[in-house]
Amino acid sequence: MSDYEQFQSEKQKLDDFISQQFRIVHVKEDLSGAWLDMQHPGGETATLHLTTANARKYVAVILIAQEVDQA
Repeated sequence: MSDYEQFQSEKQKLDDFISQQFRIVHVKEDLSGAWLDMQHPGGETATLHLTTANARKYVAVILIAQEVDQA
């Protein structure tokens, strides 16, 4: 799978969680990528591992959008 295809796959997974009203509550970065802990308003939690640099940059866009929504 190419890097672009991998990015698209990770982006789609993240977008799916966001569309289900999950919010990113914690991000842990290490050499193998970023681990996102997400929580649904109903209490359900999920973890997503992102390995591509572009997907990790996309997370920053999502986090900024979440902050703007809260303001």
